[in-house]
Amino acid sequence: MEEYSNKSLSEMSNRKRATTIKTEEVLNVERERRNKLKQMFTHLTTTVPTLHPNATQEVIVNETIQYIKELEEKKKILEEMKESKSKKHVERGFNLLVPCRNRNPNCSVTVTGSSNVAFFGIESVAKPGLITVILKVFLKNEAEVLAANVSVNDGNLILAITALVQNGAVIEKIKREIMSL
Repeated sequence: MEEYSNKSLSEMSNRKRATTIKTEEVLNVERERRNKLKQMFTHLTTTVPTLHPNATQEVIVNETIQYIKELEEKKKILEEMKESKSKKHVERGFNLLVPCRNRNPNCSVTVTGSSNVAFFGIESVAKPGLITVILKVFLKNEAEVLAANVSVNDGNLILAITALVQNGAVIEKIKREIMSL
């Protein structure tokens, strides 16, 4: 009888250990899942410009949805502009290539746009702080920068900016200020 009860105790002990191990595995899997979610929310917080670092998960999801909708709308507008520009010349459209103030042949400002969206292409010798100064020109003129791409190769800066502007006069003013840098 003692052998039977020792076997039963031993089996029960083994079952408890197996259950404990499975429980620990489940807890580890759940912990990893929560960590991944936390990392994803942190990534969204740093990616979506309107989010505060201490935002709740609900706010992060809602703001991210709004940001995606805004980007989709901007993309749609830009695609429509691109399509209409390729089909016909827009009355209020323009395309200007202007050399920079220092008369450097490697420096130019190209402005293309129609109605209230403008595309600025700026090529120059790369200088510390130049991009910041250029972006401040847009801010000063109340132009909303929709996109900016920067490339520096062999000391040459290529900056492409898409901006929402109030009117053609603002576009001209921004162009003149950039050229005077």
